[in-house]
Amino acid sequence: MRKKMGKQWCAVLLIVCVMSPCAQATSRKLVALGIPVGVRMTAAGIVASAMTTVDSPAGKVCPGEQAGLEVGDILQTANGQALSSSSQLAQIVQESGGNPIRFTGLRGDTDISVSVQPVKSKTTGTYQIGILVRDSMAGIGTLTYADPESGEFGALGHPVSDVDSGALMPLDTGSIVPASVVGVVAGEAGTPGELIGTYEFSREIGQLDDNTACGIFGTLTDHTLYCEENAVETATEEEIHTGKAEILSCVSGDTPQRYEVMIEKVTVDAEDGRSLTLSVTDSALLEKSGGIVPGMSGSPILQDGKLIGAVTHVLVNNPARGFGVSIEKMLEAAG
Repeated sequence: MRKKMGKQWCAVLLIVCVMSPCAQATSRKLVALGIPVGVRMTAAGIVASAMTTVDSPAGKVCPGEQAGLEVGDILQTANGQALSSSSQLAQIVQESGGNPIRFTGLRGDTDISVSVQPVKSKTTGTYQIGILVRDSMAGIGTLTYADPESGEFGALGHPVSDVDSGALMPLDTGSIVPASVVGVVAGEAGTPGELIGTYEFSREIGQLDDNTACGIFGTLTDHTLYCEENAVETATEEEIHTGKAEILSCVSGDTPQRYEVMIEKVTVDAEDGRSLTLSVTDSALLEKSGGIVPGMSGSPILQDGKLIGAVTHVLVNNPARGFGVSIEKMLEAAG
């Protein structure tokens, strides 16, 4: 998925597709950014990404599934011990001696507690529970806004989720780093395309505070990324209307450009967060990327001189069309 390049990493976006009260935006005037960034985070627990069978003496079995675990479950403790990595889980399973392991965690917003009986693999001779897990992720996305008074930011417009299960990854720690777009795979009907970028993990420009359904939020530590003079008013959902708008996005290098879009539909209080339906009308962007591609998530949307939201999703069968979340919903998620 990524290739190491000196002090940088080359990655194809998997973020595709919150702020705690201490990271709440403090004004209604925000700086629209559209800057590409590398995002890295570790989960508060480990995510069950997939189930697999174990070739045991009793036949092929999946102990985790038999115990009632499901793909997307967040495992937080094992026999009372807090889980923080896949390697730690592997060690606990091996040291179990085949005795049951009591897991606690979350399934969505619901607490779960299950007992899993490890089995010994005939192939490897090791104890296994038939669960593939993920404890961290890294990818490239787009900064939506910064509060010029506090440096607090919002990005992506949708959550960082496990790429296999789709489960929202509860944040333990995370940061953003400088990024640059070095290539674009244009989207086509049935294929969403992607941005390819380099990012440097050695220089952090912001810390993450939360990961929610409406985006990731935190505080920028590099104050040169925004200027109070560039702040614009934000719009309520009631102020947004169908018609012309523009997005700030970067499909080459690290400097965002303005591209024309059309707001086709506004859905006030959308339950899935997809407040805006939009289409790309800018010929330059259509030529470069085919429209909206993963990696552009978080690109700020402006209309009538106001920040109205952020790009979040692309329609796979028509990459020129997609969805956005309103800035009102993002700020609500920010706390």
